[in-house]
Amino acid sequence: METTANKTAMEAEKQSILVPINDYLEGRPAKDTERLRRAFHPDAFIRMVVDGKLAAWTVAQYLDAVANAPVQECQPEMLSYSWDGDTASALVQLTFPTFRFIDRFNLVKLDGKWLLIDKLSYRQPV
Repeated sequence: METTANKTAMEAEKQSILVPINDYLEGRPAKDTERLRRAFHPDAFIRMVVDGKLAAWTVAQYLDAVANAPVQECQPEMLSYSWDGDTASALVQLTFPTFRFIDRFNLVKLDGKWLLIDKLSYRQPV
């Protein structure tokens, strides 16, 4: 039987998981590198296939690339997320005027805080 306490705890966990995801969705279009830094675990990697090869960036390299990217209109969107215990996954997209990033995230809960530990991106022409 699901109790009110269980429902409240599950809702609180959902909101907690959404914190780093929303930091990404709101921080990336604004080029807010501090907000993005908060969302990612320091040892996270960002991966993407570029010219048929797997490319990987550290968080620091990714934040430098974001800081140097041109400012563009962007529509961020949460597509889905799920979790089990202290692990979670999320699917989001950022739609720019000529392309969109479809991002798959893995998250972990460490010391009571959810963090993005892995980002796998696909860049799609619009």
